[in-house]
Parts: sequence; structure tokens; C-alpha cells
Amino acid sequence: MTVRDQVSLFTLMMVARPVTNRELRDLAGLEITAAVRGRANQDIELISTTKRGAVNTHRLTAEGRSWCESALAAGRPDGAKFPAGALYAAMETVGQFLARSDIKFGEFFRPDLEGWIRAVYAELTVRRPPGSWVKLSTVRPWLENVPRDVVDAELDRMIEQPDVRLMAELNRKTLTDEEHDAAVDIGGQARHLLRIGAE
Repeated sequence: MTVRDQVSLFTLMMVARPVTNRELRDLAGLEITAAVRGRANQDIELISTTKRGAVNTHRLTAEGRSWCESALAAGRPDGAKFPAGALYAAMETVGQFLARSDIKFGEFFRPDLEGWIRAVYAELTVRRPPGSWVKLSTVRPWLENVPRDVVDAELDRMIEQPDVRLMAELNRKTLTDEEHDAAVDIGGQARHLLRIGAE
């Protein structure tokens, strides 16, 4: 794999959740291209890509996490020069810290759920006016295997922030079963719509 491929894997490791190329560009100035996926998945699938509407989300597979963990433990490869040498020197420091602290890989590299929800909202509103309302029924599928109660607790916490609003759909007759099911109960009221950003 190229240095770009390795940086891509380490970036997915640090994000620790499905991520779009739009977000990867903002976070790290890179994209998971078809060429990167092809090289990373040549012998074994390290990157999993899922189509979500018009965009792809990328995440490490279990094998990809294992590759990153092994790379952290192995340290800088012989002869690795800048920028790969600098990358591996930094990663080796992280690997040594995890080994000394007896912290498991998955405990250290965990997704930031609020950041994930904000990123999903941003993706769903990219072609809409700022502060648009988004149905929770469209947000939840992006969060994949995060338990429902964990997402609900995070939404309940986030509503305390000045830029986050959760609102009930005023015309309940228009709600589908899926939209009813996706609602979060806050203060005894079912909230179906999410808005993040200035009004």
C-alpha cells in the first residue's frame, strides 16, 4: 500500500465510525477513492464502503482495525522516510501508550457520538438552507449499530446546547410508522425533527 493508503486507514481508525469523503476532506484533507479501496482491499478487505443515498460512507472492517493495531505495535518500518516516517513515529507513540496503559484498541479509538450526529445532519442538509429541519427517521439509519437508548440519551443531552433543537411534528396525521418509531421522547413529548445551527 502507498503512504496515502496507510494514512487513510489510520484516519478511519481515529474516526472509528462510518464517514463520508466530504467529512474526510474537512477532517484530514483526504478522500477514500476507488484506487485507495482497491489497494487496501487487494488481499483482504480492510475498508468497507456503504452507499447512503447519493454518497458513500467508509469505515474500517475488523481486519482493517487489526491491520492498524499491528502497525501501531510494529512501529516505523525500516527505511520509511518523510512523510511516512513521521506518521509512523507518531503512531508508534500511541501504540506504546496503549500497551503501557493496558487500554484496548477499541476503548481508545471510539466514535464521538455527538460529532457523528452533527456530521450526519450536515450531510443530510448539504443542499438545503442552513437550519433546515431533518426527520430523525432519516438520521437514525446513518448511526448503524449504535443502540437506540444510547442515541436517545445523546439527543437528550444535545438539546441543552443552544444550536440544537428537537421538535414534534405538528401534523401527526402525516407521520409514517417509521417516523413515529424514530421519535425520541424528551420531557414526555415525542420529538420527530432535528435542527442544528442558527435559526
